[in-house]
Amino acid sequence: MGKKSRYLNGISLLLLLTLAACGKIAESILTIGPGLSTPEYAATPVKTYATPLPEFKPLQFAWFYKPPGKNADLGAVAANFSILILTRNDELERSNLRDMGYTGPILQYLRFEAIMDPSGCTAKPFQNQAAHLEGDYCQLAQQHPDWFLKDINGRNIRYDQSQYVFMDPGNPQWQAFYLDKVKGFQSDPGWSGLFLDNVDGSLGRFEDMHSLLANYADDAEYQQAIISFLKSLYTNYFAPSGKPLFANIPYLKDANAWFAYLQYLDGAMLESFAADWDRGYLSEQDWLAQLDLVEKTQALGKRVILVTQGSAADQQRMQYGLASFLLVNQGLAYFRYSNDEAYNDLWWYPQFEIDLGQPLGPRYAENGLWRRDFEKGFVRVNPDQHSSEVITD
Repeated sequence: MGKKSRYLNGISLLLLLTLAACGKIAESILTIGPGLSTPEYAATPVKTYATPLPEFKPLQFAWFYKPPGKNADLGAVAANFSILILTRNDELERSNLRDMGYTGPILQYLRFEAIMDPSGCTAKPFQNQAAHLEGDYCQLAQQHPDWFLKDINGRNIRYDQSQYVFMDPGNPQWQAFYLDKVKGFQSDPGWSGLFLDNVDGSLGRFEDMHSLLANYADDAEYQQAIISFLKSLYTNYFAPSGKPLFANIPYLKDANAWFAYLQYLDGAMLESFAADWDRGYLSEQDWLAQLDLVEKTQALGKRVILVTQGSAADQQRMQYGLASFLLVNQGLAYFRYSNDEAYNDLWWYPQFEIDLGQPLGPRYAENGLWRRDFEKGFVRVNPDQHSSEVITD
């Protein structure tokens, strides 16, 4: 989560416009960014599916990880988002969202990689992690020191200037403890399933911290430990219960870890889709690799949450992420434009109200750009110039 969960390359302005003011945009051309003009398209062949896709909403949005802030509208979230991720202690807002008519899944957020040291055995810890009771951390530290992830000097590993301490994902006893906690959390029928944060795709996080691990010499060993953890959760609870298990997979160096993890997940998040964590963008090669990843994920029947990071005022960046999303959504993808410091702020844009109708086919290359046709318009993206068009008839 956040910049601490930065992806490796390869793979508050609360309401900009009110929902009422946005309206539907018809007969419009939204062109943002350099490098795109509007040529004649009469002779452009329309690419169609050999087997038409089932109808779905081309625009679907994901909300996470806490309810909207005091200046935002809970009702707008209920009306406009298709999947929600909240945390323990958000049960009141969860109930209110249902009362407002929200019918989609509400997943419970839980950290996967670390637990909280609340600085005292009687201090109340955060509810976003497995050591959620007073005294949990002290008991684990005293009775099960081998459950903690160690560096090559045998020391526990902490986030810099943080109360969070890493746990060993391959330790069977820690896996069993975590599973028992999850079963207790999920016994609340208000939760549709679970969302795991920071299910790292490599050792990149520890490389950034200049920390070498005692038990895991390379990415492959660490990935195998995580796979065993996910398998324990999925086979012992989520698959039998029918509840979905999602995960944020940061520090992804290649697609192999992503698809290996997906064996034991129902959905996953790319938290830096189409653009990087700062002000830059992915290279065209990395952008294409992400599009391929998203399409293959959905082809497996898995869901994917795509988050483009940016500032509220940067509409070029927002539309670039949105248009990239529209190129690849097959009905199992969700979009969010925000940044890791503003996830509880509601940003809404006129483009989110566009009705393109159903896609007529998959994305296709056109003069070095990428385009996808819809019943009521098309989208076009220039990954070299980081520009996009969303055009409605």
